[in-house]
Amino acid sequence: MLRFLFVALSMVLLSYTPSFAEGWLSIALAEVGTANLDRILNLMAGIIISVLLIFIVFLFQNIVKRRMVEQELQRERDLMGSIMETSPMGITVMDQNGVIVFANDQAARVHGLSKDNMIGLKYNDSSLRITAPDGSAFPEERLAFSRVMKIRNAVLDVRHAIHWDDGRQVLLSINASPLFGANGDIQKVVATVEDITTRKKVEEALKDSAYRFRSLVKTAESVIILLSPDRKILEFNRLAEDLSGWSRHEVLGRDFFELFLPEKSWREASEQLSTVLSGKPLRLFENEIRVRGGKFLTMQWSLSRLLGTTGDPLGVLAVGQDVTERNIFEAELREARDAAEEANRAKSEFLANMSHEIRTPISAIIGMSELTLSTDLDEDQKGYLVTVRKAAESLLSIINDILDLSKIEARKMELRLEDFDLFEMLEKQRSVLRVQAEEKGIELRTTISKSVSNCYIGDSLRLGQILMNLAGNSIKFTEKGYVEISVENIGSWEDGEILQFNVKDTGIGISEDKAEKLFESFVQLNAGYSKKHPGSGLGLAISRQLVEMMGGKISFVSKVGWGSEFIFTVKLKFSEGPCTEEVVMPIEEEDFSRSTAARILLAEDNATNQVFISHFLTERGFKIETAENGIEVLEMLESCDPFDVILMDVQMPEMDGVQATKRIRDVGNDIPIIALTAYAMEGDKEKFLDSGMNAYASKPVNIDELVFLINKYLTDSK
Repeated sequence: MLRFLFVALSMVLLSYTPSFAEGWLSIALAEVGTANLDRILNLMAGIIISVLLIFIVFLFQNIVKRRMVEQELQRERDLMGSIMETSPMGITVMDQNGVIVFANDQAARVHGLSKDNMIGLKYNDSSLRITAPDGSAFPEERLAFSRVMKIRNAVLDVRHAIHWDDGRQVLLSINASPLFGANGDIQKVVATVEDITTRKKVEEALKDSAYRFRSLVKTAESVIILLSPDRKILEFNRLAEDLSGWSRHEVLGRDFFELFLPEKSWREASEQLSTVLSGKPLRLFENEIRVRGGKFLTMQWSLSRLLGTTGDPLGVLAVGQDVTERNIFEAELREARDAAEEANRAKSEFLANMSHEIRTPISAIIGMSELTLSTDLDEDQKGYLVTVRKAAESLLSIINDILDLSKIEARKMELRLEDFDLFEMLEKQRSVLRVQAEEKGIELRTTISKSVSNCYIGDSLRLGQILMNLAGNSIKFTEKGYVEISVENIGSWEDGEILQFNVKDTGIGISEDKAEKLFESFVQLNAGYSKKHPGSGLGLAISRQLVEMMGGKISFVSKVGWGSEFIFTVKLKFSEGPCTEEVVMPIEEEDFSRSTAARILLAEDNATNQVFISHFLTERGFKIETAENGIEVLEMLESCDPFDVILMDVQMPEMDGVQATKRIRDVGNDIPIIALTAYAMEGDKEKFLDSGMNAYASKPVNIDELVFLINKYLTDSK
């Protein structure tokens, strides 16, 4: 390049030499003369050469700078190209006709094409398969290139879909900007392309979730309030509006405490809010809120913390129910329950007192009848007294039924589970029923299947009561023929066996129209003034309840004039040991003197019972002394010779039997004490035993059973 410039400069200078020679140079030479011509030429040559050298140096520096600029520009172009090629964002460049002149790998990838196939296509080429997101045709005028060319400005977030060859649809977001030339015309359009398919799905899912949440909050049948950590109301649903009298727009952003809570409860509410924000939810606590108009409601709340994507608490979700009316109702219900319990206690006390008051004279009637029957009487007198005794026993049976029904209805009836011998229990019931059957001239049959064991765990007393009620009814309503009791094993359960009892008779039978009322309380099928068979109508009702308490069912089949058959099942546990009750052997001869000399203290305030019990115990060889109240008992224990057994009436004046027993036990006296009482309600026996008594005998007193108990304790203390 320098060589070329030097040659050009020389040619220019030579082209002007004639003019110099002919003009100014010739004149100068003439003036200065020939002698100085060489010096002048040398000077001029030096000046010209210096100027040329300066020009050449300046030109060289410009050329070097230009090369450096070009290299920098090339590096920037390479860098820009590399950035565009490796950008995670798709980039396309279109000329002013909309032809794609550049596309990076990402742009080709999101379009589902290769880069080579994409370059050269027009922006609206059909091979791109551009559609609206819903699959419909996308308008030409809404395409990014068309809009940029029309408005001559950038466009943002133009969304349309591209269909890949494999059938998948990809949603694209396009931002496009124009590049202007020197003349102000658009030379190029640069577009960035982003695949937002996944993002769109997430957005739609979030939108659906938000919509569902808003719908849930709006339509929920609970008060839903969302509070920020600083107590501001962020959400307020429809039920909250209805309940509080405030609209959602009126309360959003306001302090919940100031708007709804009485100031005295702010401190407690702040502690609750802090507890929930720390991550510990609160469930089903109650507080009062103030609604519009100054009225207060009782709310039951459950509070839980809401967390953001970063794990920081967004606020507290409060879900509540108005329990104002419920609390009022529960308070009324508690009052009603307390009143019912008080009435039930009064009823129980009344029944206990009535039982005692009725049993006491019945005891006297039966006792004095027995006492009189032991004297010399003619046959008519004996017949009269037997009738009196049977009437008293019948009255006692009715009282027992009423008490049993009362216990069942009050849910105070409990089964006493213990080992028992089934065969022995059946024989006891059979011995009693046989007397009734023989009096009517009918046969009593008993059949026990070989599959039935003799030892079980259950309540033998209540099981015997069921059989006595059913078989007793059969005997009552059977004039000829037989009554049969049968037992068989029909299966097992996890703890034992299921036994089925059948009580069959050849009596009058039961008509279908009366069958449905058979097991109801106080129902008698032959009710009316002309009824032949008396009774309380409670036996079958009690039997059904007892059967169900034993895990079984009861039913019957009957035909008028042909008889009836009652079938019931019970669940009995396997016995784990010997079930035969320990029999108290008769007192041996060497001990007879102790029995006859045994001193019994009878504490009984009823003179008739004193006479009756003392008479028969004296006949059995016991020495009896009496006391009329607990104070006399304590005095006689201190002043008289030692007693072997105390028969203690429970209800006595001045000091009752329970108080007297506690006083005796407090001083360390362990003398056997047997309770004699007309109280026969559920729990009475346990109450007496807990007071320190050793055994319990209910009135009317059965002398044989009483002697059995006395001898038992005499033998134990021997």
